[in-house]
Amino acid sequence: MGYSFENNKIIITVQHTESVHHTNGHVGAWGDWPLSERGREQARAIGRWLLPEMKGIDGDAEKKWVMYSSDLQRAAMTAEGINETLGLVPEFRQVIREVNAGEGNGKLYSWYVENKLPRTKEGFDPDYRPFADAESDRDVWNRLLPFYKEITESPENRILIVSHGTALSFLQAMLCGYELEDRGRIRFHGKAGSVSRFEIEPDGQRVVQYLNRTIPIDYT
Repeated sequence: MGYSFENNKIIITVQHTESVHHTNGHVGAWGDWPLSERGREQARAIGRWLLPEMKGIDGDAEKKWVMYSSDLQRAAMTAEGINETLGLVPEFRQVIREVNAGEGNGKLYSWYVENKLPRTKEGFDPDYRPFADAESDRDVWNRLLPFYKEITESPENRILIVSHGTALSFLQAMLCGYELEDRGRIRFHGKAGSVSRFEIEPDGQRVVQYLNRTIPIDYT
């Protein structure tokens, strides 16, 4: 008897594609950068790749999926590019924005490095903030935790999430069963446009089907 997806909750995460801040030397964070032209093409390629992926799970799968996207422009534009193929209506959520760098939001990366506050503890410090008005790791974890509980406890079994690299690294850790303190020994890192797929079986077991897979920009 083959493996059945029917009763599993499936969560696919997409890290937004190439943004202007990836090419102009600036920090992303809560800076509201648009996608580059390459990023737009990447987003369309992801949509083309996801369609047979979703149909392989459920047949007419795109009709069964819900989509959540960060409301920052680069994530929203990624969702728009994906939806040229999928036709989903995203629900925009501020809660899955990238980490808030406070004064460092959108600044030149060189300025950010020169002006950020020094670390005062050795090793992993979940309460370190690079600027007084920035989020710490603990802040980001606590911001995302209610969203994680919402999607894992909801009756929706097919969920697509478009967000950001750091935010997704926290969400992916939660989906794998890790706690905040585990970030001192393990972290997830995806490139722009990377796609991951998680499953939660009826008995609660977590399965990572793939993690931070990069889709070729010329995928057809």
